[in-house]
Amino acid sequence: MLNDMPLMSFIREKMKWHQARQSVLASNVANADTVGYKPKDLTQLTFDQHLPKVTRPQKTMLTTHNKHIAVNFASDGFDRSTGKDFEVTPSGNAVVLEDQMVKVANNQFDYQMASTVYSRSLGLIKIALGRS
Repeated sequence: MLNDMPLMSFIREKMKWHQARQSVLASNVANADTVGYKPKDLTQLTFDQHLPKVTRPQKTMLTTHNKHIAVNFASDGFDRSTGKDFEVTPSGNAVVLEDQMVKVANNQFDYQMASTVYSRSLGLIKIALGRS
């Protein structure tokens, strides 16, 4: 029954993803002094990957006056043309410990959040079934 619920399935997958990401981030921190090491990360897991493709209406912002500011939601405002999002030390190592530790902390918080949502959802299902 729980396997048929897309939300519960996604939360379980998200928790597994955070566990795998924790290993990758720990490896980055462990190799902070390794010459030439470049940090790794997992690609972001999205809810849309677990849902059947549903056609959604495209929403756009309209400007009703020529002095309104046009909004482009496709851009997040960051310039990624250089391709470098890390600093490289003189030894050639690209691990910035501060960045990795922030990622570790965010990953831990997100895992705890997913775990809490999962356990609370199970509690709601138990209440709905009359098994409190």
